Amino acid sequence: MSSPQYICLLSWIPLRASASSTSEMVSSLLFGETCSLIQIHGDWLEVKTNSDHYLGFIPQSYLHPFSSEHETYTVCIPYQTAAISSDNSQIINLSPGSLMPPSGVINLHETAFIIPQEKKEPNAEKMLLQFLNAPYLWGGRSIFGLDCSGLTQVYARLLGISLPRDAYQQAEVGETIPFENQQYGDLAFFANHLGKITHVGVITNHNQIIHASGMVRQDILTTEGIVNTNTQKLTHTLAHIKRMT
Repeated sequence: MSSPQYICLLSWIPLRASASSTSEMVSSLLFGETCSLIQIHGDWLEVKTNSDHYLGFIPQSYLHPFSSEHETYTVCIPYQTAAISSDNSQIINLSPGSLMPPSGVINLHETAFIIPQEKKEPNAEKMLLQFLNAPYLWGGRSIFGLDCSGLTQVYARLLGISLPRDAYQQAEVGETIPFENQQYGDLAFFANHLGKITHVGVITNHNQIIHASGMVRQDILTTEGIVNTNTQKLTHTLAHIKRMT
């Protein structure tokens, strides 16, 4: 028998390490993403995310039971936008990477929310640059706050590519690329003094990288690692570059 399914119908929902609002946020769900129930703990649900199989806890009141109408929530939103109610002006802010039905109409709390249709075609550079200056948030995956691997995972989704959640997991997929052959959209991975992958970012123009460190920022990429554009100091040690496939 399959596990009960739930869907996120809020702007985003924190996924926590334990059944407590003071517990560490380990990841998050975007609007339209789903999860499978593992066990009920009072007012909390222990769940596994369906997109990247991440485990965590979410208050039951944050989630909606998954139904057949939600099966069409497969269209990825490429840019920051909003779902606006047609009758009482309620607004649900949606982060890039959120999922919606092809119709652009979402029925929630007996209210029909209409998502404005994008008039511009998705563009890889514009989709990445929209995250610049977003605050760093451990476990975050939205434009309202994200961590380094949250940024790369969501950006990959905007390109139609599925990536695991954490940097060390992402480092295990794709094709290794020599530094001199880097191109826009490649991922650069960085290691600590023990050789463990602890950071990741998206290569933009040659020898430049966008990554989440304090905030989403653009810095210089060298064969040694990331050089902060403001301080000119090396902040992360380069391990390797991968091309997403």
